[in-house]
Parts: sequence; structure tokens; C-alpha cells
Amino acid sequence: MALEGSIKEFGLADILQLIYYQKKTGILRIEGPFDVVSVYFKDGNIVGTKSGKRPEELRVGRILVKKGLISEEDLEAALREQKERGLRLGDILVEKNLVDEDIIKETLTRQITDQLVHLFSWKEGNYVFRPKEIKTDSIVEISIDTQHLLMEGLRIVDEWSVVEGEITIDTIFKKTEKAQQDEHTRDLDDKELYILSFIDGETDVGTITELAALDDLEVSKALIKLKDRGLIEEIEEARAVEPEIPRPVVKPISRALLIPFLIIMLTVVMFFPLKTFLIDLINSENILLTGNRLDSLRLEIEWYRINNNYYPVKFDPGEDPWQENIIYKKTGTNRYILFSKGPDRKANTPDDIY
Repeated sequence: MALEGSIKEFGLADILQLIYYQKKTGILRIEGPFDVVSVYFKDGNIVGTKSGKRPEELRVGRILVKKGLISEEDLEAALREQKERGLRLGDILVEKNLVDEDIIKETLTRQITDQLVHLFSWKEGNYVFRPKEIKTDSIVEISIDTQHLLMEGLRIVDEWSVVEGEITIDTIFKKTEKAQQDEHTRDLDDKELYILSFIDGETDVGTITELAALDDLEVSKALIKLKDRGLIEEIEEARAVEPEIPRPVVKPISRALLIPFLIIMLTVVMFFPLKTFLIDLINSENILLTGNRLDSLRLEIEWYRINNNYYPVKFDPGEDPWQENIIYKKTGTNRYILFSKGPDRKANTPDDIY
């Protein structure tokens, strides 16, 4: 039986405890205002996470490149092979002897922990846990003690209240002119100087935390001090002038596949109320059309990034078949979300289409 409800009524800590004590195996899906996160459990312990906003593979790959453990060329080749073979990025890197297994495991564990600790700060959202067999046949297997993570997460969230609202894991900073002048940096302590060395205008706070190998709260406090002293500043998402988005030629996707479906459905119409049948039929076609539309929009967005080296701040994806605006939001230098509210015309519900 599925476990589902609202975070307001049954908090994430309670959900994790229940799954842990009952030694459940399955997937916990948490839908918040700006992200959808899936947490994978085996016998009550956490074996993986997946975020729509923060793709794990790309994030881990960038961290390994920043640490000098692999080259950009190695990462691009591994990502291509991952797409072809359907394997995890870490498995490919270990298989090719590019990175030691322990390093991949440590990096993944930290990423999962950071992701889940971030979820403790969510004030609203819905969750559903569904029992399901979880395959763990990868080379790099992760298993995080849920009870330990829970205690650590609650501690960090309590301490995070000091910096709440000032910095998030997706915040990106750049150095100011003052940071280049010795008189403004000579009285910084070693930790602040160390953190300042990672500020490059491209790396977000979550990645800096991983690269620095420090507690995320320590990093955030240091960043706030640097910001208050005018040595760093947050990169503004908006730009004064946005170049016109070049529209690539996208061939329309054939709807011929719908014909067999329609024929089958028409043969059974006599067994269902006509109104209900017609609504379901229209929604089924609209869901397929919306998926095709989102694929085309992603192509346009990627085409824009290739030409401008960043995702558009403002982008009008138009309406879905239910005459609701398709949602586009840039969430970082290299991230965005794009989805339709689906048949119920409400965001952050199970029928949203990504």
C-alpha cells in the first residue's frame, strides 16, 4: 500500500523514520514548489536520489572536473557513453579506470546527503512512497543509514536557521573589485580565504561545499561574511538585453500512432459513460501532444544555450492543450525547469507533465 500525503501534515523526518523502522524498500517521491525529488530505499536505508532540478550525474561530473580528477573531454565522452549504454556515470568512470571507486562513492554519498538535508527546509509539498524492488547491480553501490542522516539533517537545519533566506545551495557568487585588492583581504582568516578561492562566477554554493570538503554551514557562514564585506556578490539572473531566441526548424511529430489507439477505444465506448469516455480520450491525446511539445521546447532552449552559453532568463513556451501556460523557470546558470500542469490545470500535482 502506498504512503502519501502533505509535508505540512506529516513532515519529512517522520516519513524517513517510518520507512527506516519498517525496513521498507521502494521509492519516495516528494513534489515541492520548484523541484521533484525521488529517494530510493532498500531495507530502510537510502541508496540513491534523483532531482529534476539538480541532475546528479552532471553535478558529480562537474565536481570531479573541478577537482582535477578527470578532464572535460573525459566527462563528455563518459556522458555520451552513459546515454548509449544506460549506465550510471560513476560506473562508467570506474570501469574505464578514470576515477577510483571510493572517490565516486564518497562524492555520491555527499551529494545525496546534501540533497536530503535541503529537503528538510521545505515547508510545503506532497509525498508518496510506493513499495518497489530496487536494483543495486551497479559497480558503485551506495547505502546511507537513514537514522544517521536524519539526525545529522535535523542538526544542520537547526543551525541553518542562522543563514536562512540569505544563501541557497544554488546561489552563485562572483568576486568584486575589492576582492582583488590586498588591503581588503589581508585580515581574512584562513577559512575565508580558502572559500574565496573557489568563487569564479560559475560554481554554485552546493558545488563549492563539495570541492572545499567542509560542512555546508561553515561554507555558508564564510560566504555571508565575504558578502557583507563587499568581496563577493550574487550573480543576477536577469540581463539588460536578451537576444532573440533562434528558432530551429522542428519537424512536426506524426500523430499516426494515435490511430490504432483511437480504433481500439472506439470499440469499447459502449461499456463506458460517453462523457467520461470522451474526456479520457481527449486527455490521453493531449498528454501525448504535450510530451511532444515539451521535447520541441527543450530543443529550442538547448539551441539557445549553444548559441549564447547560458539558458534564457525569459522564455515564452506558450500554452498546453488545456489552455494553461506551460511553466518555464530558470533556476541557475545551467539549470531550468519546464513542465505542463496537466489535465487538472494545477501545478505540483501527480499529473504534471515534464
